[in-house]
Amino acid sequence: MDILEILHISDLWTADDSTLAKVIWAFYIGIVIASVVMWFTQKVLGRAVRTLLKKEIFSVDRALSLDEADINTFFIRRALKNKYSAMRKVVYCTVDKEKLTKEDWNEAKFYIPEEQKYKADVKYHGRNTSIGLIIITAVVMFIVAILCIEYIPMLLDLFKQKGN
Repeated sequence: MDILEILHISDLWTADDSTLAKVIWAFYIGIVIASVVMWFTQKVLGRAVRTLLKKEIFSVDRALSLDEADINTFFIRRALKNKYSAMRKVVYCTVDKEKLTKEDWNEAKFYIPEEQKYKADVKYHGRNTSIGLIIITAVVMFIVAILCIEYIPMLLDLFKQKGN
């Protein structure tokens, strides 16, 4: 017997009366997306922050361009482009504009001020994040979602019967 037949997985998201299932699947999808975003932020974008911290670039006079720091990637440039982005709250730029233009990147240098070191390290450390952890989280949460969809209605019926 096929595992999909046992679990009736197609019923979990196609049943007409499955509002609970839709809510549980929405939570599941949200947790998986949040895990991927956290990994991306810490591993991909965090590389720039970790490099600046490692090289001790904590003042304007020590600031480096992305090329000098060897962190010139599309995603890092995109995260640093807007003055009000989350990353620019900890990584400061010597060019004080709302949005960096193509010409600004030639003269833009970046640094992490002393007062932002702790915040930068905590947010972008990347020590406890891996693709394996995301996969494990997704699988465990999938199992939890299936169990919730199967057993919450039974528990609600049980409480309803005991209340009568």
